[in-house]
Amino acid sequence: MPMLNGAGLFSLSGGLAWHMRALRHRKGWSQFIAAVNWWLGTWNHGCKGLLLLGPSAGWCLQGSFLAGFQRIHAIDLDPLAPAFFKRLHGSDLGRVGTTLTWERGDFFERLDDLLRLYPGHAILFTNVLGQHALHQREPGRAESDLKALATRLLGRQWASFHDRLSGTWPTGRPIPPAFRLEKAEEATVLAARVAGQGEWIDHLTTHVLPDNCKRIVMPWPITPGKLHWIEAGHVA
Repeated sequence: MPMLNGAGLFSLSGGLAWHMRALRHRKGWSQFIAAVNWWLGTWNHGCKGLLLLGPSAGWCLQGSFLAGFQRIHAIDLDPLAPAFFKRLHGSDLGRVGTTLTWERGDFFERLDDLLRLYPGHAILFTNVLGQHALHQREPGRAESDLKALATRLLGRQWASFHDRLSGTWPTGRPIPPAFRLEKAEEATVLAARVAGQGEWIDHLTTHVLPDNCKRIVMPWPITPGKLHWIEAGHVA
């Protein structure tokens, strides 16, 4: 979740502030991390290689999932991501001999090249697509970029977990459980479903996945008093 311009060290959605937040609060994400990795375990991609797009440090991934690949190529704008990723997952990957390579760049701009260079790799967007709107100056550009992904990825095995909604959530109030959706659901309908009060931020990811794709929506209490609803789905 890095910033689009410059060093990527300071950003509303990533960089140094994001890593410090993750270090402070990750213990409270255990249920969400378990849910994400359970869902990843249901992804029957059949691939030995993985294109890992926007993974940051892989704070919400588990080594057991990553170690299932022989080769991983990761791309992120954040210059700190490789070091934090190695700290979290290096031993798991080293134990099974997974080859990990890194590239610093914008995967939206590089996507066509990446698809050509890694034709047999599965593709995973790691909780990054919901941040795309923060890095686009042109109104409407972010949503059109996101809507176009399914077409650009036709014929590939790919998956994404991404922000749908975020907002405040009173500390101590029970958080609703994860639930399944059979198709895309508009943000206003989804907000009513999760019984949230106050204003919710729409992350413009309603149509990232093909409209008839089955998906799961999971709560992520990112910090005390702040809740994100994460949608996850995979496409053959």
